[in-house]
Amino acid sequence: MTDESWAGWYRDNQGSEAVVLTTDGQRIRTRIRGADFEGESFDVLRPVAGAPPENGTFGLKDGALADCVLEWDRPLPVLVAGALRHATLTCLLSLRRADPHLHLALHLDGAVYESARAERDFAAALAAVQRILPDDVSVQTSVAWPGAA
Repeated sequence: MTDESWAGWYRDNQGSEAVVLTTDGQRIRTRIRGADFEGESFDVLRPVAGAPPENGTFGLKDGALADCVLEWDRPLPVLVAGALRHATLTCLLSLRRADPHLHLALHLDGAVYESARAERDFAAALAAVQRILPDDVSVQTSVAWPGAA
């Protein structure tokens, strides 16, 4: 499988910066403030092997990113009345609470379909979006996404 990348934003109490999120379908990688992070899902991004980032540069909980927000857009194929179309999936992951919360919004033909509440994982949030789509629209879930199993 070829790596896929999406532009996004990282925000915490020290500010925000543009990031690129990359996945090979198994792991997610990103670079924030010069430090590389990697994990099997978005809510367990840890510093890549070596010394952890300078203390105070990031909020880390149990060695993983915490006390921050990650936001990104991802192109997503959908079937509309049997025809393949492309939509944009906006993702907002808050790691500011005891448990991570993910909110998804699918943008298609000027309409927005959102997960009704913050979900705990990608699969649950995407299923919430799929439930509110019109009957002739379906998300192509064959797209690999770490932590979506």
